[in-house]
Amino acid sequence: MKASHATLLSLLLALSLAPGAKAQGDWTDKSPHKTEFVTANSVKLHYLDWGGNGETMLFLHGLGDTPHIFDQLAPKFTNQFHVLGLTRRGHGQSEKPEASYDTATLVEDIRQFLDALRIERAVLVGHSLAGDELTRVAGVHPGRVIKLVYLDAACDRADLLKIMKQRPAAISSTKADLESLDSFRSWVSRMSFWSEAWEANLREMMVFSADGKILREAMPGKVSRLLIQGTIDSHPDYGRIRAPALNIAVVGVSSKVSDIFKALPDPARTKAEDFLKTHRQFQQEEIERFRKHIPNGKVIVFTNADHHCFIERETEVVREMRTFLASQSLRSLRKKLPSP
Repeated sequence: MKASHATLLSLLLALSLAPGAKAQGDWTDKSPHKTEFVTANSVKLHYLDWGGNGETMLFLHGLGDTPHIFDQLAPKFTNQFHVLGLTRRGHGQSEKPEASYDTATLVEDIRQFLDALRIERAVLVGHSLAGDELTRVAGVHPGRVIKLVYLDAACDRADLLKIMKQRPAAISSTKADLESLDSFRSWVSRMSFWSEAWEANLREMMVFSADGKILREAMPGKVSRLLIQGTIDSHPDYGRIRAPALNIAVVGVSSKVSDIFKALPDPARTKAEDFLKTHRQFQQEEIERFRKHIPNGKVIVFTNADHHCFIERETEVVREMRTFLASQSLRSLRKKLPSP
């Protein structure tokens, strides 16, 4: 069993860890959300509700994550928005059907989720894999989108996955890393930047025994493979986006991953450096593609940051999001949007 969950290099790979039941223990999720369920597109979907007033802000997580990854970020916006986080089918406590994990189906899940909650339009905030969903929702259902926020999410993952096959083994988890919640937590801490949101997220990723041992991944391997094939086939079309869009993009890798590569002996270190050069070039090309097709979009680049940039650099992310969201009155913008 392999993990690829804690860094930009690993999260976008096919081998993401799956969400699942919570482990036993004294830990308490302190994030101020309610947990709810709704049936949309014939699938029972789990979602978190952080409350708040105003227009809806809907957070969409990456591959293998759950909305709990936003447990610290999402409450920062309840002063202006009603903030929700949807658990994608196949993840967390949402239903895990045997088929239908293409981007079009995932977007229909979102549309029907909004319908079920009687939400006409929403600000969509997506991390990683969710970028495919943001782009397609905005293109196919423009009347449902007020604004878009990509959190290191705007890229064509078909090309990225080819590059990731060359990733150094040094960032992959070992069997020992996956023995228990404690060992898994320790591995994530070495790869990424720890937070209470990560703790809540980890406790949704696996099925644990009463003493915290990992029993199995909760997301079937078939589901992971179907999701990956779905993103390979997606090929986001930014040219159809009409809603204001903010792209917070990462170039390079975090200091933690960089330090791991620097400590490698040759020739492994040289191979890691070659990989990073190729990967950085891809990231820069995807940023330019976004700029070309969304000339009125806003791009913020974080150099040498973690893929979960909204955890490592939360203060900056919150500031940039608030500036972007306030750049035009949501009320006046809503009047210009087509009817849903």
